[in-house]
Amino acid sequence: VESGGAAGAGSGLDLLADPVIDFAQFGEVSLEKLSRINKISAANLHRNWVKIPHITLFDDADITDMDAFRKANKQAALDQGVKLTPLAFIVKAVAKALSDFARINSSLSADGESLVIKKYINIGVAVDTPAGLMVPVIKDADKKGVYQIAKDIIDFATRAREGKLTGKD
Repeated sequence: VESGGAAGAGSGLDLLADPVIDFAQFGEVSLEKLSRINKISAANLHRNWVKIPHITLFDDADITDMDAFRKANKQAALDQGVKLTPLAFIVKAVAKALSDFARINSSLSADGESLVIKKYINIGVAVDTPAGLMVPVIKDADKKGVYQIAKDIIDFATRAREGKLTGKD
């Protein structure tokens, strides 16, 4: 059975073409030229990402201090109209990791010659809605505290479930 794809180029996978995205529309970016080894590795890693089954790793984390902070600040948060959940702390931790390791917060340029290093940190949060899964984006998560992140999560979740998210969200 022929799939119409090029031989050896993932034929039969029927992958959609990558969209061309101007990441600068979301914030500051810089370009970093890829070395020859980066280009070769990228092609092979991408092929393997598409073809090899994925696994999920579960591990234990000691959140005793975070939970104590959350409980100690429960009333202060409620006074500000915020329910502090572990998700707000996870978003803050991911934002910190992306800030510390900028190459992780990057995309391959459309021509495959450069990495687009994003100097902004926007994190999507999945929300289950009656219409299906939606992923609104907490913009500039690295510049926000856990209270503001928690407010954003509550706002997005509420609007997503009410069908009131916009394309910018």
